[in-house]
Amino acid sequence: MNWKKLLGFGKSKENDINIEKCGISEKAMTIVKRNMDGKLHPFYKGDLYTEKRVEIVGICVEAIQAEAEQLVLKLREELKAINYLAFICESEREKIAIIPGSDQFEILRLQQTNGDNYDISNDRVISKLKEWHRSYPFTIIGADYDWVEAKIEVLPKGKELNAFAREIAQFCPDIVDQGTGSIKGLIQEINESKKLYFWWD
Repeated sequence: MNWKKLLGFGKSKENDINIEKCGISEKAMTIVKRNMDGKLHPFYKGDLYTEKRVEIVGICVEAIQAEAEQLVLKLREELKAINYLAFICESEREKIAIIPGSDQFEILRLQQTNGDNYDISNDRVISKLKEWHRSYPFTIIGADYDWVEAKIEVLPKGKELNAFAREIAQFCPDIVDQGTGSIKGLIQEINESKKLYFWWD
């Protein structure tokens, strides 16, 4: 299989160089192309504070916003066996990134997700989400430098959910202050969506 042709790159020397640095196997690309027909681009790790592109760490594929979540979940399932991850990589939900790896928390490290305006570092975001994941497993379906979205696999109930929601709101006040408006609203949203969504404005 012609990898460069499959990627839709290869028309210029510069793009040929990008392909070599993407780190995506032909097997992974076959899975991606079987599920998606959007335009493909190199996916870069950037410098958070200068916004400069640092290195190519995978690919990203243009997607239809309304289909992005289900596509990510389907890709995650199919790519898991060959140690690749898929996730929504920008807030408009119109691009899905595919990177090598099996640790979903590496997505947060790569995207440098943080709550800097609340003195919450990237390491602290990762540590806290790992802690919650041990009690309430979830799948990270999207992240960027200031937000994370996850699908909950085990949903707490009753008083346990109430305590969890309060802990979430303390760690990420914007989801209540600029979102649900109250802890009760947050609990209702978690119950209805079966998702966790964090952002630090």
